Amino acid sequence: MEAELIRIAILGIIAAILAVVISEKKPEMGMLLGLAFGVIALLIAFGKAGTIIKAIEDTIKSAGIDAKLLVPVLKITGMAYITQFSVDVCKDVGQHAIAGKIETVGKIMMLIVAVPIVTSLVQIISSII
Repeated sequence: MEAELIRIAILGIIAAILAVVISEKKPEMGMLLGLAFGVIALLIAFGKAGTIIKAIEDTIKSAGIDAKLLVPVLKITGMAYITQFSVDVCKDVGQHAIAGKIETVGKIMMLIVAVPIVTSLVQIISSII
């Protein structure tokens, strides 16, 4: 896992250097190179998500917590990564206003998905009291 991160980091540094060099003559190509690297890195990272999900599922089962609470947590995590990636791309191309709106909408959507977790927490707390 660590070796793969090192490979991705090195590839990212190379892509960044190439993007700077290319951007001097063709700014749009430099931006596309950065975007392409980002998509590739995300695909590699999401490909490893199965291991994380399995570990979380096992922990939840052994703790006796309702497994259906895992779904919103995973959705929120994915939404956070997608939101951050989109915001970063918009900022890279100088669209800070659009980036801010994506960030706000992402936060609102994550709050909506978090409702089942909050509801369960309120039920747990009220049963204790």
